[in-house]
Formats: sequence, C-alpha cells, structure tokens
Amino acid sequence: MPAVDLSTIPVKATPYGRWQQLNGPLGLDAFGLNAVVCEPGEDIGISHDEAETGHQEVYIVVSGRAAFTIGDEQIEAGPGTVVAASDPAATRDYRALEPNTRIVCVGAAPGEPHPYGEWIDEAAPAGH
Repeated sequence: MPAVDLSTIPVKATPYGRWQQLNGPLGLDAFGLNAVVCEPGEDIGISHDEAETGHQEVYIVVSGRAAFTIGDEQIEAGPGTVVAASDPAATRDYRALEPNTRIVCVGAAPGEPHPYGEWIDEAAPAGH
C-alpha cells in the first residue's frame, strides 16, 4: 500500500498557487488528488466552479487554517476539517489564514451510485 509523507513531495509553483501532485506517488486514477500550500495574503486565484466538468470536490485542511467560500457559505477550517463542494455549479474559493496552510484537494465527476461507508453502519454495534 503506497503512502507518502507530504514533506517529501515536490511543491510546484503555478499561477494558481503552490501544488503537490499526489495521484502518481499514490498510484491513484479514480479521482484527482493534490495538495496546495498557501500563506495568508497570497492571491492564488483559485475561485472557480466545476459546472462544465461536473466535478465534486472535497478539501481537507492538514495544517494551518483556511477560509473557504462554497457558493454563499463561508467556512473557517483548521486541521482535520473536511469541506465539500458537492454542487459542481457552486463557485468555490479558499485562502490561508495561517502560515504554511496545506489543503489536500480531492475531486472527480460523480460516478455510479456506490454505498460508500454503509459498511460502517452494518459493522457498528447497535446504539453506537
């Protein structure tokens, strides 16, 4: 099972921030997986929607703090917080609130319905 330490993955500067490509190192091709590293005040120009692609996206803050805008909703998030942009037409944007903020970004177009996570209900003892 591949695992990566984010501190060992090259950070590549783009017009949309400093990114780390994670699909290749992890051997994944079912969805997009990248990380972005950003600083307070850094303009990464990432505001966008996915109406054309139909992609849903999830953002996981792994260090620092970030402010997200998903459609009309404003969310502040710290390490361990997961933020979803489930409506592809919703404009999404984020910015760092603390130095060295790192966000793991996951995205893909919806596929066939799948009972992701339903096994947890089945495996959990009643009442938990």
